[in-house]
Amino acid sequence: MSEQPVTVEAPLHGPWGRIQSWLQAGPPGAGRLLEQVAFSPVLSDQSFAPGDEELRELWGTGGWVSWLGGPAAAPLDGWPRTVDGTALAHVLTLHLADLAGVLDDQGKAVWPGLREGLPTVGVLEVFHDLRTFGSDATDQDSGAWVVRWVADPARTELVQPSKGVDTPSAACQVVLALPGFTLPPAADAAGGAEEEFETARAVEKAVRRAWLAQRTGSTRGHPTLVSHVYGHSQHGEIHARALLHNVLPLSAAGDEHRLVLDLESWTALSGWFGDAGSLEVWMRGSDLQARRFDRAWCLIRTD
Repeated sequence: MSEQPVTVEAPLHGPWGRIQSWLQAGPPGAGRLLEQVAFSPVLSDQSFAPGDEELRELWGTGGWVSWLGGPAAAPLDGWPRTVDGTALAHVLTLHLADLAGVLDDQGKAVWPGLREGLPTVGVLEVFHDLRTFGSDATDQDSGAWVVRWVADPARTELVQPSKGVDTPSAACQVVLALPGFTLPPAADAAGGAEEEFETARAVEKAVRRAWLAQRTGSTRGHPTLVSHVYGHSQHGEIHARALLHNVLPLSAAGDEHRLVLDLESWTALSGWFGDAGSLEVWMRGSDLQARRFDRAWCLIRTD
C-alpha cells in the first residue's frame, strides 16, 4: 500500500480547532488520531542567535526565557558530577511560568485530555553525562544525570559550567515555549495494520516537514525532530515503556510513566545524544505530582 499524502500544512502551534480540522481533512483514518493528540509545548529557538549574549541580557532583566546548553541557573551548590567525578553537561534550563503560559485557560479548556504536571514557578534544569543511555537499573545510581527544580532562581548571576565538562559541541541557545502538539509516533504502529501504519507515517512526515519549513523556509532537506514538553516520544514509546517497567518500576495503584521532556540533538545540541538522537526525561506520575525530580529517569534515544 502506498503512503497517503497530506496536502495541507500541519498547524504546528494550534489552536486545537485547526489541528482537528487538519486531521479530519487528512488521509483515510487520520481522524482516528484525534483521540490521541497530546498537548505538548515546543521549545523554539526562532529569532534567537546562538550564544549567551541575549541570555545574559534577558535573564538579568527578568525575561521569561529557557535555554539549551551554556550556564546553569543559580543557586547551585556545586556543579553536578557522576559518582566517578565526571562533570555533567548542562542540557536545559526550562522557565516554568513561560511554559505554563503558552496558552491561557480558555485556550487550554478546549483541549481533550489536557495533561501538564510541572510546577508553574521557577525553573527545571537537566544535567547529563551524555554517555549513559539509561537502559540499566543502576544507571541513576552512577549519578549519570540530575534533574532539579529551582523554585526561586537568582537573576543576578548564572553558573558557568565546570572546566571539566566535555561536550561534542559547544552550545548555548535561548528558546521560548510555544503551543504545540504531538501524535503517536509511526514507529509504534509498525507491525500492526498496514493502513494504520501508513496513515501514522504520513501525518508524522507532514508535521516534520512543517517544522523544517518553519526552521529553514523550505521543505527541502532532512526533516528534524523538535524539542518538546509532555506529549509522545518521537522515537516510539512501546520499547521505552517496557524498559521503564524494569528500571523505574511502578508500585502505586493507578501510577504511570509520564514523558516530561524530549530534547533533540540535531540543531542546537548538535551530536550531544549520539547520532542526532534525543534525551528523554521520564517520571512516574506520582513522583511528578509530589515534585520528586530526583527520581526522574533519563533515556538517550538513538533508535
